[in-house]
Amino acid sequence: MQGETLGRVGESGSGKTTLAKLPLGLVAPDKGATLELDGQSLPERVTHRSGEQVKSLQIVFQNHDSALNRAHSVRRLIARSLSKLAALHGEAKEKRLHALTESVRLPERYLGARTRQLSGGLKQRVAIARAFAGDPRVVVCDEPTSALDVSVQAAILNLLADLQRERRVSYVFISHDLHVVRYLSDRIAVLYLGRIMEIGRADVVFDGPQHPYTTEALLSSVPSLDGAIAKRIWLSGELPSAAHPPSGCVFHTRCQRKIGPICETEVPPCRDTGDGHAIHCHIPVDELRALQTRAG
Repeated sequence: MQGETLGRVGESGSGKTTLAKLPLGLVAPDKGATLELDGQSLPERVTHRSGEQVKSLQIVFQNHDSALNRAHSVRRLIARSLSKLAALHGEAKEKRLHALTESVRLPERYLGARTRQLSGGLKQRVAIARAFAGDPRVVVCDEPTSALDVSVQAAILNLLADLQRERRVSYVFISHDLHVVRYLSDRIAVLYLGRIMEIGRADVVFDGPQHPYTTEALLSSVPSLDGAIAKRIWLSGELPSAAHPPSGCVFHTRCQRKIGPICETEVPPCRDTGDGHAIHCHIPVDELRALQTRAG
């Protein structure tokens, strides 16, 4: 929805970034799958999309060093995006450039600097400015704060929140840090081997009941406010190959709640817990709730 943030969480290899690249046209969907924006079909590849479609979907990458050309000045990096995405030139481009840098709280004195001269937080502000150059509808944020110090992370998160309120942009926010995801997200999708295990409003997903993967692999590893980690549950076995996932429920090879052969042979149903919250699991919702209540 417009102005909403969808958080995507999951361990490394769960498919968070791959799924984020799909709407951007950087990877093609599986055969038979389609991409839509505002009910309109999107070409699979970004090279086949119109200028309007390209500027509507942008990304802020995790590694700002590889995303920004170190040889170019900040002014050139942002101005190029304004030319390509907003078709601005001359005085109009210059005016918009200054407004854009102000909106991301990037002081004008850095416009002549090369990105190699900037701190991590300033580099990420440049990356955000580029993403917003064409007034996008959706911005994919791929772990945008993971390489930053904690104090800088907070500043970037607050900046993204402010830009969202001002421009009604939607975010797809990818992170391994559940505290960060909960702070910024309206809804959360929990991924495992490219499948959605659970999706719903952030407060509902965190408060439960949850899919066994959410409870055992993700939430049990989150430190409490005093820094303690209570009742950490370690998953057994290796993460299977996404190219050759297990049959049935893809999580069954590591799930401590496995109930029998049905988990190995049948894809689990989508169970609605209410409030737009859904869990893909063979265990009935009431049983999940009871199991997690006793475990807590």
